[in-house]
Amino acid sequence: MLSNFNVITLFPEIFQKWINVGVLSHGIKEKLFEFSSTNLRDYGIGSYKQVDDAPYGGGPGMVLMVEPLDYAIKESKKDINIFLSPSGQQLNEDLIQDLHGYESANIICGRYEGFDQRIIEMHSDYEIAIGQTVVSGGEVPAMFLIEALVRKIPGILGNSESLTNESFTNNKSDFPVYTRPEIYENLNVPEVLLSGDHRRIEEWKKNNLKDI
Repeated sequence: MLSNFNVITLFPEIFQKWINVGVLSHGIKEKLFEFSSTNLRDYGIGSYKQVDDAPYGGGPGMVLMVEPLDYAIKESKKDINIFLSPSGQQLNEDLIQDLHGYESANIICGRYEGFDQRIIEMHSDYEIAIGQTVVSGGEVPAMFLIEALVRKIPGILGNSESLTNESFTNNKSDFPVYTRPEIYENLNVPEVLLSGDHRRIEEWKKNNLKDI
């Protein structure tokens, strides 16, 4: 079970409040998983701690240099190295299950125009994309990936049934949910959910799952 995460990033401060919220905070306090971060700038080159440079062949933007990344990855040895990249494999529940075959992972966040390809060739076990779109860096995708992984760890969720009934399980989306009040702006909660008839309720839930 993958339960030891280290994020390699230029902005480790982004993760400080996030890791102390909700199920993540619970998991850390109960020692159900471990989280750390590595500041890539600490491995920068020269007195200015350079981590990026212009691309060979020209083009816009800057590229993360191979040397600082190589040093940072070697310093934080984990079972696998995951690079977050829009050109990577699309994240889904099958991939989450594959990743849980390991115990520890470095999650490497890109910035600017991406990584020098040589660091991918040297260290990448997985390249993963979070959706078919581009954001400014890998930090938000790293949070997304870690939350998707952490919630599968036994004891993290208050009710383990949540894992069997949530969206994307068995290629289905979750059924609609309702809470009080029973009527709002002339919109009613379905009568069956108020009936107390558990057989009918379970049948309604099953019938309202949608194929993905």
